[in-house]
Amino acid sequence: MTGSNGQKYLLPDGVTGIGRNSQNSIQIDTSYKNVSGHHAIIYKTAQRIIIQDLQSTNGTFVNGKRITEQELQINDELGLGMTGPRFKLIESQYPPGCEEAEEITFPADQPSPSVESPEEQLVSMTGEIEYKILKKELASEDMRKLLDNRKRLSRIIERGRIGQTQSILLKSAFLAANSGRKKLLYIFSTVLIVAAVLISFFAIRAHQYKTLLDEAKALKTEIAMYDKKISEIKKGPGNRERLEKLISDIETKQKALSTLRNRFDDHDFQGYYSDPLERKIDDILKRYGETDYFIPEEMVERVRYHIDVFTGAQKNLIRKFMKRRDLFFPMIHRIFSEKKLPTELAYIAMLESGFDPLATSSAGARGIWQLMPNTARRFGLIVNDTLDQRTDPEKSTLAAAEYFRELIGIFGSKSSVMLCMAAYNAGERRIMNALRKIEDPLRNRDFWYIYRMGILTEETNEYIPRVIALMIISENPEEYNLL
Repeated sequence: MTGSNGQKYLLPDGVTGIGRNSQNSIQIDTSYKNVSGHHAIIYKTAQRIIIQDLQSTNGTFVNGKRITEQELQINDELGLGMTGPRFKLIESQYPPGCEEAEEITFPADQPSPSVESPEEQLVSMTGEIEYKILKKELASEDMRKLLDNRKRLSRIIERGRIGQTQSILLKSAFLAANSGRKKLLYIFSTVLIVAAVLISFFAIRAHQYKTLLDEAKALKTEIAMYDKKISEIKKGPGNRERLEKLISDIETKQKALSTLRNRFDDHDFQGYYSDPLERKIDDILKRYGETDYFIPEEMVERVRYHIDVFTGAQKNLIRKFMKRRDLFFPMIHRIFSEKKLPTELAYIAMLESGFDPLATSSAGARGIWQLMPNTARRFGLIVNDTLDQRTDPEKSTLAAAEYFRELIGIFGSKSSVMLCMAAYNAGERRIMNALRKIEDPLRNRDFWYIYRMGILTEETNEYIPRVIALMIISENPEEYNLL
């Protein structure tokens, strides 16, 4: 991209900020008073380049037309304000190189060379071999034939025409070859025995796997029945004691189920799931570090409901979010990896704002992470009348990462990531108040307990199924017709 002063700027993949503030990748001279501190952002991927105005005072223009967001084409002119600096988008002068390769093939109808077997014209093979020994013309094939036939070797030695040294060497070679055959036979027999043992072992193992899998399915059915009872009891008043007893029973069976699951490979455990969606949810929970859990049927149905919403009435909106995901995920994954956080938490930004840096809620949350002003300030962002760093994608991601680290520090126990996600939606105080209602916090301090007990608000109960649903359809776009 070239400026009106002839200076060229290389646009890297990702986000490039433009404005007078020194934090921008392309800093405009402070003498341009019609340019805002954070005037616009350019998003670049391998497929497209998009410019978005950051609510600048004097606007952003493309080819003389004021825009809020627009995809750019080569030779488009960008303007910061009606009379401000101008830029032109040009192709790089350094195109990627290409490699050349050569390939040699033979014609399909070219005949293969024929190989003829030698004719055995001599009447006496023994005499021929003896002659070659005396003439010192014995070839490797002749030696093989000699050592394969003990009578032939004995007859040549008994005739006495070859020297003593040659006789000794031939006897030694025969004994060595015979010993090699015995070793080969021993190895072959050993391989057969080992193969038989392995076949028996795997047959027994397969039977054990089937028995364990049947046991796991039976436990799953029992836990599902308990979950159904819990859902029914939650609707009535004064049933807390019965709920506690049912959840305690579920936890005992969950531990037994987890012990069984640890004895399986993932591939061998496929038969445990009758519902493909449950399998997808289980894979996501493992990525969040979940252990000792059973996915309630209610959770599966809520995920299914949100998938239907996202791929139905909101399909076009989700497609837009997925295009922006390609711009923001590399930056978010880099920061979260550096902070030792699950990179899957990036989907929270997708759900919260659709990756719109200017998204603002009625409650005052703003940016791709929808941070409230006090939370943003707590983690180092400037939020005042003249500057709001929540609209800076990278700075707000750093703040969100620190917030998640704090939440994991607070809820660092079973289901810590799930509790953190709930706290991100409801606020850590509400989740802490919910945990205070637990009679045995050392045993039950996890997301699944308060989810089953109905302690959380309906909005927070729905938050995690929505995140999971968004992950599933985003990672399986072909299956859900989102390409």
